[in-house]
Amino acid sequence: MLKRIKGIIKHYDWGGYNFLPELLNLKKEDRPFAEYWLGTHPDGDATLAEENKSLGNYLQDKLPFLFKILDVRDMLSIQVHPDKSTAEHGFAREEVSGKPRNAFNRVFKDNNHKPELMVALSDFWLVQGFQSDENIVNTLDRNPELKPIQKYFLRHGLKDTYAHLMTMPQEEVNAILKPLGHRIKPLYEKNKLDKTDINFWSARAYFTFNKKGLCDRGIFSLYLMNLVKLNVGDGIFQAPGVLHAYLEGQNVECMAASDNVVRGGLTSKHIDAEQLLKIVKFEHEEPQIIRPNGKGIYETPATEFKLQKIEREGSYTIFRNSIVINIGQPATLLNGSDSLYLEKGEAALVETNMVLTITTQDSEMQLFIAL
Repeated sequence: MLKRIKGIIKHYDWGGYNFLPELLNLKKEDRPFAEYWLGTHPDGDATLAEENKSLGNYLQDKLPFLFKILDVRDMLSIQVHPDKSTAEHGFAREEVSGKPRNAFNRVFKDNNHKPELMVALSDFWLVQGFQSDENIVNTLDRNPELKPIQKYFLRHGLKDTYAHLMTMPQEEVNAILKPLGHRIKPLYEKNKLDKTDINFWSARAYFTFNKKGLCDRGIFSLYLMNLVKLNVGDGIFQAPGVLHAYLEGQNVECMAASDNVVRGGLTSKHIDAEQLLKIVKFEHEEPQIIRPNGKGIYETPATEFKLQKIEREGSYTIFRNSIVINIGQPATLLNGSDSLYLEKGEAALVETNMVLTITTQDSEMQLFIAL
């Protein structure tokens, strides 16, 4: 069957004010609209639009994936996702401790890992993974205030340097980062920094996260990581242990049904440096841009989900419960005598084992299916 569903909006501080209200045909508010969740996760269970019932209750089961739309106005945290074993052990440990799942310092909200695929809906900027040793040295060398870090890095290597930066006393963090901020913040304000320059994002982080004379140590991470720009339609995958942060833009995301995030800076949320250092993979890997195959599928190693982009009319075989969201012009979903008309921003549950036909009266068709 085809069922129209409504997701859950998350009003996180870093979200935008226009994109999601315009997509979802909602009234704009003074608070930000950051994420739109479509799935059965307990922190954001979608609902059937025509029935007073949650999606999880209707299916009597949990979907293995969580489907989202994001509007990133301000940077998200420097973060990493745990693998399955780490999530299971961490969740069990915090459950035994009696720490409430909504506690500020709770790290593991569930017992699942969170492999994650995102596809850009606009120009999208992020940092992912660590640069090569040579590029790290060159990046630090271009910023004289970071010479102490460069010297430490040349002596101790990436892993020890990152541990040093994540655990050094706040006074030492300030002593390095305040002079850097004094130099680059005026350049940012005068529009003399380009987005291809990591100092642009570093300066933005100063204005967003530094408070009461305290510099956010997450700024250090920016100078060690790969800066990536995605064009519309480009995808990128976040495997467990890969350090990353989304900087700006809109995207569609699909991930295993988890909200486990271990943060290392650029956030007002809880930071657990000890756990972060246990999870992060200290490897130099060039970010890999993913583009859809001939069927519109973005291939990843994840087994919990696939993400398919649909830009033309046709029929698609659905083997398990899936969710489709319409990003473009109105389209009609058909299965036998069952039909559902989706306006831009509307979503639907497509139940298992059916042939789904999608039609439109417009040439600019764009839907995404999480399956």
